[in-house]
Amino acid sequence: MSYTLIFILGIFAIQSISILFFVTYYRMWISKMNGMIISMALGMTTGILIGTILGVVLHGNLFESTVYSIIIGFTIGFIAGIPFGLLAVIDGTLSGLMGGMMGAMLGEMVAMSNPDAMIRILSLIVTMTLLLVLYTADNSIRKESNKSIFPFLNYPFWLLFIIALVYLGLN
Repeated sequence: MSYTLIFILGIFAIQSISILFFVTYYRMWISKMNGMIISMALGMTTGILIGTILGVVLHGNLFESTVYSIIIGFTIGFIAGIPFGLLAVIDGTLSGLMGGMMGAMLGEMVAMSNPDAMIRILSLIVTMTLLLVLYTADNSIRKESNKSIFPFLNYPFWLLFIIALVYLGLN
């Protein structure tokens, strides 16, 4: 396993866990609609990224990579939806299921041509999406409680630009 893949999985795990703890702690100030979006985004991004990685690693065994990625995406979507109610749980689990299937198929299809580039591009998109999810949650909390938890998220597009430059350096 390469250092880039370990770095990508580490960044993704840190982001996902911090979003889960953040929205669980401040769930009173986050609307139900934002909660549904958060659970859907976490379930989908988890399923598609892990599914793509498993599709590349388990090339030739589409069944196993699909089942594992569906279980992982389903579980994260379920956990992310718990603080916001049943509709968010349903939304998160179905998004995780769909993301797991799509990620496994994508990983299986690009496994022979250029898997490293596809995983890097997909992880960049996932990282940026999760930063926007964190920005949305922080913005919702800022409107309701008049306090900003992450002041560096006041200008999220500069942060996204810096992260894009970091990912371009991962060769």
